[in-house]
Amino acid sequence: MSLFFYVLILFVICIFLAALFIKKSGKDINFGNKYFYTVVFILSLITLVISLILFWNLGVYSDEYGSSPVLVTGGWSWLIIDWVRLGLIFILCIISGFKVFTRSK
Repeated sequence: MSLFFYVLILFVICIFLAALFIKKSGKDINFGNKYFYTVVFILSLITLVISLILFWNLGVYSDEYGSSPVLVTGGWSWLIIDWVRLGLIFILCIISGFKVFTRSK
């Protein structure tokens, strides 16, 4: 198995244990905290960069080997879903960026 798979499993376990700890302790999470929105913005920005790099590599691969992105992704529907994914991540970055960079009263 790849290292990515192990890191993903470790990440899911950490999230599960954190949620379990919060539930057992009875503490509430304050989502109005500026640090929470900053973390969401940074994670969405990292996700956008990774998705853009992967999409760029898809185009480079299809160009170098004489294929098309439609064939590489598995059809028009999957290519459209890739574009929608990039758009949704971009919108998430915009919304979380507004929340981070606007002043709260």
